[in-house]
Formats: sequence, structure tokens, C-alpha cells
Amino acid sequence: MEITLLLNAPPGGRCRLYQAYGAALVEHAAAHCAELFGKLPALPELRAPAILINGQAVAPADGVIISPQDLGRVLDEFHPGAPRLEMLLDEVLEHCMAEWS
Repeated sequence: MEITLLLNAPPGGRCRLYQAYGAALVEHAAAHCAELFGKLPALPELRAPAILINGQAVAPADGVIISPQDLGRVLDEFHPGAPRLEMLLDEVLEHCMAEWS
């Protein structure tokens, strides 16, 4: 599974959250994660911060922040352990929120 993080430089709050999501998916889903800065030539309308899974952009349901549930919907297409990964990503989100408060 290929995870692409489209990030701002320097990374702010959402970018750091998405980096934490990516690290968790590398560790627990044997994913490969690439970090890119700027725009993707293939998807010029996509702006940072963003996450792609196997080239598919993950759309945030609230229009702003990609949640574990948003990731879970896309992961369901690519990984048999998607429900477990979504729970893990919930823990990542909670950890990040606690760390930043």
C-alpha cells in the first residue's frame, strides 16, 4: 500500500497529524509512505495538506481535517485490516490532540 502525504513546508498542525497517520500505517500496515511538498502534477487541484492512498485522495468529511474514519473508508478498499487500522488511527489522533493541548 502506498501512502502519499502532500505537506506544507514547514509542516503545521494538520501536516504533523498526517505525518503521524503515515508513520502508524507504515508500522502497522506495512505501507510505504512518501512525503511531498508543493503540488502534484497529476492532481494540480489538490492542495496541501492532503493524503493519498494508492493514488486516491482521501476527502475529509468535514471539509477540513482528515479523520481516522475518512481514512478507514479508503483503507477498506485496499487493506483487509481496515477496521483495526481505523481504531489505531483514532489513538494516533487522540495522542496528537493531547500532545498539542
